[in-house]
Amino acid sequence: MPNTEVFEQTESQIEWPADLTELSAYKKADTLSLADAYAALSKDPVYTPVMHAAWLQTVAEGASGSPVHIQSAEGVLNGFVHIQRGQTLQLIVDLEYTPAQINNEALVYRLNENRRIKLNEVHYLDHPKFGVVAKVSQL
Repeated sequence: MPNTEVFEQTESQIEWPADLTELSAYKKADTLSLADAYAALSKDPVYTPVMHAAWLQTVAEGASGSPVHIQSAEGVLNGFVHIQRGQTLQLIVDLEYTPAQINNEALVYRLNENRRIKLNEVHYLDHPKFGVVAKVSQL
């Protein structure tokens, strides 16, 4: 599977899809199934959780869902998550993390990954500077 980890770029390299949909356009999930994981990470001083989101999105069999724009309130995390449902389920993540400025220049770390996943499994996508914990469930 394609996987790239980009270090210390100074501007965004994301190729934004034309059919990008804002996260706010989707109904929020009633429960956050990874709430316990988020709480555990929040208590550990080694980690700084940036964002926790869950939404309801319909993806027909053999189709591709709309890419969902993901952006933290502070703007340090920006990118998209995309689900494709064919013979296998694919999770495509293209996110950039911009934690702080160094010498008046913002460093951008990029995680661009396409991973085959299974429903209801927790997946960890990692970059040395940040990571994503993801779970896709069927309603």
